[in-house]
Amino acid sequence: MSKQLSPLRGGFRLAATAAVTVLAVLAPAAGALAAGAPHPAAGAAARGQGGGQYVRSVDLSDGVSVAKVYKLGDHHYRAEGFADGASFGSIEARPDRPYAAGNLNGMYTALDNNGNVVSWIQRTSQGHGAHTEKLADEETVVKVRALGDQHHQAEFSRGGRVLGTVEADADRPYGVFRTGSVWAVLDLDGGIASYVGPADIDACTVTKTIASVLPTEGMTVELTNRPVPASGPNGPQAVLKNKYGVVLGGVNYNHPELAALGLKMTDVLSGQPKLIDRRPTGGAARTTSFPKLPKGCSKSA
Repeated sequence: MSKQLSPLRGGFRLAATAAVTVLAVLAPAAGALAAGAPHPAAGAAARGQGGGQYVRSVDLSDGVSVAKVYKLGDHHYRAEGFADGASFGSIEARPDRPYAAGNLNGMYTALDNNGNVVSWIQRTSQGHGAHTEKLADEETVVKVRALGDQHHQAEFSRGGRVLGTVEADADRPYGVFRTGSVWAVLDLDGGIASYVGPADIDACTVTKTIASVLPTEGMTVELTNRPVPASGPNGPQAVLKNKYGVVLGGVNYNHPELAALGLKMTDVLSGQPKLIDRRPTGGAARTTSFPKLPKGCSKSA
């Protein structure tokens, strides 16, 4: 069974994981839980204590915690967890370590180096130490080997074909593996946490940028259209940025209106949302259609 952590305020046990040895082609990661509206932010406040440019907030699976995602560079992101406004730790994914994970009392949170976050409450592992079990998709098999005290390796396969391996030890408490929509985390005691997220949302994500109607020079609105997950983080959103790219606020399918910035989304569950924006001081409203979803992408995942 996966290790449980100290109480919520005791800390977020976490570790970035080295690149998975993968023989299969892995799809881009997709988040799995509802995203909150982007928080208004500017300057240093948008960068967070651990650095990076604020991107968005994602509600985590315990229903009370939030992960704020920050971009540190190309394929380099950090997610910091908060409960009641207090940080309980962060995880970081980068090109050489494309996945990272943390565990807080059985709530697993994983991040990839595209800035996608997934979170789930752990289903019980079928064992710890050396053992074999099936992942949450009931198709992928993991064989865990003991390499030493608190040092384990997990080999993942499907249909007899090896997909990849990860290791976890005292220096790297978690090994994170992903194939398609299946995520798995190996703990240093040999326990396995696994989860099936929505299918390849990133392949069904389209974005366009328009000039803002606000009078400040250089302000833009970034419109992102993607399927609305049944339980999940992303969905369509519109984000207001200043000329430096700093996020000032925004709306999404879960929080479709932000009157202070004159932003409102309509038809959010249709697959063809629209943005209505106007100056908060008044004036004519402008309606802009989001970009169409790629062919073959459903309005929901």
